[in-house]
Amino acid sequence: LDPELAMKVREQGLEQLKSIFSRFPGGRIPSPGVVPPSGTRMPPPQILRMPSAETLKKIPPELQKMLGPGMLRMASPEMLNIMRPNAGPGGKMPTPKPEMSPPELLLPPQLLSAIHEVSLNTPQSGLLAEKWEERQSGVRLLQTVCKLVSGVLLRNWYTVKPELFKVLEMLALNESSELEPDLARDCNVALACLSTCIVPLHVLSTALTAVEHVSQSSSWKAKNAMLEFLQVHVFTNMASFHSQTEEAARVVNIVTRLIKDDRIEVREKAGKVLGGMLHCSFISEEVASKLLGQFKLEVSKKIKKKPKANEDASLFQDKQSKAILMRHSGVLGLSAFVLSCPYDIPPHLPDILMLLADHLHDPQPIPATVKNVFQEFKRTHQDNWAEHKQKLTEDQLATLTDLLVSPSYYA
Repeated sequence: LDPELAMKVREQGLEQLKSIFSRFPGGRIPSPGVVPPSGTRMPPPQILRMPSAETLKKIPPELQKMLGPGMLRMASPEMLNIMRPNAGPGGKMPTPKPEMSPPELLLPPQLLSAIHEVSLNTPQSGLLAEKWEERQSGVRLLQTVCKLVSGVLLRNWYTVKPELFKVLEMLALNESSELEPDLARDCNVALACLSTCIVPLHVLSTALTAVEHVSQSSSWKAKNAMLEFLQVHVFTNMASFHSQTEEAARVVNIVTRLIKDDRIEVREKAGKVLGGMLHCSFISEEVASKLLGQFKLEVSKKIKKKPKANEDASLFQDKQSKAILMRHSGVLGLSAFVLSCPYDIPPHLPDILMLLADHLHDPQPIPATVKNVFQEFKRTHQDNWAEHKQKLTEDQLATLTDLLVSPSYYA
């Protein structure tokens, strides 16, 4: 480009470049032709062309006697391949690969320098670099805090301080970070150390307040991390929670609230945590009976399959999704009661099993949850099934047999 055009490109930026590119046919830079690779000599076609039969007939008789009959025969295709120079394995001529020149070589140096200056002078590049450096500084700071928390809890004999639970939200939000795997590992270690420490009675309320705050987060991964933290935290401080009934009730409220979460991963994790609490008798029989009645009520609510005549389709879809979510939470709650008795069949368990069997054909994901529960029930009770089945009626036993025993291939 001449100096004046290069100056316009520097002043006007990418708009001037677009106007330059529009001058090419079709608005695109023409592609270069096929150039044989360097070092490869293509023989002219006259050399590779063998004489035809008519040409051989035109040879004078004197010359034919000198050459002999063997020299006048047409060469075979294999001989032609061998006669070709630069022939590869099997006598085949290597096909030259076209070398495409990069687009930079098609533009003059003045235009390339103008493009480089315009790309460097964009105001967003500096702002993005500044934000990225600020984020990396925060990542390094959080890694330092994680190492401090794990070091304090592992190397000292005194109990946990209430100030450490202020970083619980940041640990839960970053423990599954895919962008920063090192930070995720440090957050996991800090959460593990914080959940396995003995919490004094006066710090127990502070810890549960932090857990409640994180359980209301918009991130489902943070909620999942809090359920795992709460499970280990409760089992580690079982004696303290038994002496503080109000704090134990707060734990149950957190789990029962998350079992109705919009995210299925959170609901399933809350169901497993609830089953563990029922198994270790963390929840009293009175509270357990109330939860059982609540879950049965949620499961018994009907789900409308078709909208009414004048009902909005989107409104009906929202109501149906909420109804399915509520029933699924009830199924997960009943499943927690089933999984809490892996080696016995208490009196209330057969009715729960029959109730779950009635929802095997409900909308997803309810049938998948029911199948998983019955598979786990079969696995944990099959060793003493001869003893367990005596606690079931004939109808209940027939229903369980149809669900647990796979149909025969030859039936």
